[in-house]
Amino acid sequence: MKRLSLIAAAGGMIVLASCSQEELSTVQKGNGEGFPISFRAGVTTRVNPDLDYTNNPATFYVSAYAPNHMSESGITPDSLFWDEPFYLMGANLYASSSNQKWPSREEADKVEFFAYAPSLEEIQQAAITQFDPTAQNYNTLVANYKNAIQFFNLCNDNVPLDPLGQQSTTFKDVTLYKGFKLGRFYVATDISKQVDFITSHISADIPNDEDNAKLGVELKFKHQLSNIELRAFSGNDDYNIEIAGVRIGRPYTGNAIFNFCDGQGGVDFADGGQWGISKNPQRLPVEYIYGAGDEIFRMGKYNNVTGGQIIATTTHATPSQAESIMGKGGNAMVLPTINGAWGGERNPWIAPKYSAQTGNDDPYPDQNPLPWSADGEGDMYFSILLRVTLKPAGDEVNTAQVYPYGNNTVMNVVYLEKEKNSNKIIGRVPNKSIAAGANNEIVEFGWAAVPVGVNWERGKKYVYTLDFSNGVGVQDPEDPKPGTPIIGDGIKFTVSVTGWDESSSSTPVPAE
Repeated sequence: MKRLSLIAAAGGMIVLASCSQEELSTVQKGNGEGFPISFRAGVTTRVNPDLDYTNNPATFYVSAYAPNHMSESGITPDSLFWDEPFYLMGANLYASSSNQKWPSREEADKVEFFAYAPSLEEIQQAAITQFDPTAQNYNTLVANYKNAIQFFNLCNDNVPLDPLGQQSTTFKDVTLYKGFKLGRFYVATDISKQVDFITSHISADIPNDEDNAKLGVELKFKHQLSNIELRAFSGNDDYNIEIAGVRIGRPYTGNAIFNFCDGQGGVDFADGGQWGISKNPQRLPVEYIYGAGDEIFRMGKYNNVTGGQIIATTTHATPSQAESIMGKGGNAMVLPTINGAWGGERNPWIAPKYSAQTGNDDPYPDQNPLPWSADGEGDMYFSILLRVTLKPAGDEVNTAQVYPYGNNTVMNVVYLEKEKNSNKIIGRVPNKSIAAGANNEIVEFGWAAVPVGVNWERGKKYVYTLDFSNGVGVQDPEDPKPGTPIIGDGIKFTVSVTGWDESSSSTPVPAE
């Protein structure tokens, strides 16, 4: 995952385009008599090593207006500047290259600042990764997306929410009137391509002298998404488990709006704003399959040939030995999501034409697949890309593969090329018949799922510790026979919830 280098808290992802600025006031660049505007980045407690921002952000982007200085139309406050980049100038002080200045105290008594990072271009590029570049309509999809996104702008009651006419009645529990907004917001489905998304708002008084102006306005950034990490361990005495990817399905991945303001245009939110999630949110699995430079995560006892000797690899046999299985993709950043657990083969929307019990017969001939639910009716799961083999009885270097099954017509198989004498991944290949390098081999991996109900809040990190000691889960919802048990009783897990600037206790969660 791409990271922001921040001393301020950051959270991740994604998309935007603009309310028509023609209907807003003319941007005011200042009369050259005010003091230069500068900022300091706020500091938060860092409790997540994966997001241990020890450096200042290189750049963030700011829009500003003076609420009691109206434009010539008298409808909206006079804008000072829009989406202006502020760069780190040293000593945690930020300034704009265009030397933006405060209005005079005669013109206004305060200024509202709205800041965010990363850049709109980075946010946009992350969202576009949802589209398949090989699709015939790829260019059309990208063009439609760029026309629909919405940048941070001051919108009033008479301006459509976005160019497609998406009105506030489409969104649940949030009235979206005037205010600084971004939308439509989409999450990159490839975890490694996700970007952090942070925001900050402050209402600052006009400084009364140059010394106060030079201190800079302090911006305390807030995470506006949820951070998800999966860890794993296994105390199984019979099987070795190798992991080479993760999938989170199906969180909200799009059609959301972030609004800095309340329904009346007020901006004094403790959390910095509010999300508006569409009544029909887009939901796609987000995943990361290990690539070049990743090492397969191993649980069990293996015999590897290293320098002519047979050695046992490090085990992850207990909860204290559990480690992240997110690979170089990093933790996932997702929109706040409420959703119940997937019901496996009992849920007909997964694959109405297949069933583990009835072969290829439709087990629900009189029912249509259930639609995606924004109200937690149940379609959430984690899936782990793994390979299961028997533990060596003695000095065997290779042991029998138990999963994926040899007959891959009943499941989806992922083929990875790896070095023979290490866990290092070379890359993904389309099938097993591809010629591997002289010192490499091709290994098979399959998805194994566990249902999970979630209530993810923004600004919080959720760490799920998966226990493979008594089972490997069920076949993935994308497999031909979803919900088919693989080995044992299924995956158990616990979840701990951590605010990125405060901690809370671990909570056990049932496996199903």
